[in-house]
Amino acid sequence: MGWSKLVSMELDDEDKLDFCAPMPCDRPDYPYGLRICLTGKELKKLGLPAPDIGDMIDGRFFGEVTSCSIDKQKDGEDGIRVEIQIQRIAVENEATETPGDDE
Repeated sequence: MGWSKLVSMELDDEDKLDFCAPMPCDRPDYPYGLRICLTGKELKKLGLPAPDIGDMIDGRFFGEVTSCSIDKQKDGEDGIRVEIQIQRIAVENEATETPGDDE
């Protein structure tokens, strides 16, 4: 089965106006909870180098790297943490796929 259509998750103007926060802040462009964090272990598993802020990551979603930090650890390994804001996402219902769709 081919890639599903990517759908923009950006909030519309009305949703941005409805955003509530306990203190004044910039209104977000995307809903809370649509960020994922990858550490050095996950990046290594995925075979990805530490990205730069603004890089786009392509998976079953498109997301912008919004934060990247590297901390030197006592064991000599770098402690890497990357935060990605998911902007467009495609989902599939695995229950409705038929055998052979992955080919």
